[in-house]
Amino acid sequence: MNKFTGLTYIKSIIQGLTILVALSVGTPAMAANVTTSTTKAKRPAAPAPTPETKAWSIDLSVESYSNMMKEDSYERDAQTSFDLSAGYRFNKITSMRIGTGVIKEHVGAENTYFDNTSASLSFKTPLTQDIAWINTLAGILPTNRQMQDEMSYQGAARVGTKVAFNNLIWGSSAATGLQLTRNFHEYEMTADGSYNMRNNAQLALTYTLPLFSKLALQTSYSYTVGWTYQDDTRNKFSVGADLGWDFTPTISAWIGTSNQGNALKANGIDSNIEFFNDTTSIVKAGFTISI
Repeated sequence: MNKFTGLTYIKSIIQGLTILVALSVGTPAMAANVTTSTTKAKRPAAPAPTPETKAWSIDLSVESYSNMMKEDSYERDAQTSFDLSAGYRFNKITSMRIGTGVIKEHVGAENTYFDNTSASLSFKTPLTQDIAWINTLAGILPTNRQMQDEMSYQGAARVGTKVAFNNLIWGSSAATGLQLTRNFHEYEMTADGSYNMRNNAQLALTYTLPLFSKLALQTSYSYTVGWTYQDDTRNKFSVGADLGWDFTPTISAWIGTSNQGNALKANGIDSNIEFFNDTTSIVKAGFTISI
């Protein structure tokens, strides 16, 4: 199998919203059946937060990724996502956000299509000066035509909860959370004969370590258990690391790598979780502009 010797390809583009509940990271949950996007990896955390006194915020993002296979390989996977999201803070506790994006594939037919659209309502409750509890309700609209055609996807409802910790050792921060998703499909099976996922439960962990100046390292891990319409279970993992730089309070960029796949090997017992795999791992880069 031909291996990619380096990062042959990363275009400039803008990151966008992860429809997510208040979880960072990560990592796609259960491939296109579990997440609302066909993007292979979760995007890194957003840039520096907007001031508390600013009610409205708009994020324009771009992220491009590629796996490490040669361009003429059938296993080659590469795409760029352009995302736009807008948020409104009602007060110190309650906020809302809506976002969508456009995906451009760089393999095969090189299709371009809209991603799904997400709308969320979040409630942030300070527990101490450095610990906050965040709960989120979200809905996913099926604006991704590719997911409609391939999986008869009709949207999703999602609820999430997480606890965020600030000012840990060396000024680091961390978060851990759980999100539950109920997907809706017209049919129980996909166009290629596999089973659609009805429900997912995802546990996510993130840790961000400031290095120097405005440079920081963010690591992430998520584990997702999904249930088909026949109540069969599927286990997925996602792990990654991103090196981010906040150029200004409104402009940030990152480079990173991530891997995801089945959490268990074919025997259904042994762990298949690994940080790096020369076939499935991807390299990525992107930037975000916040207004």
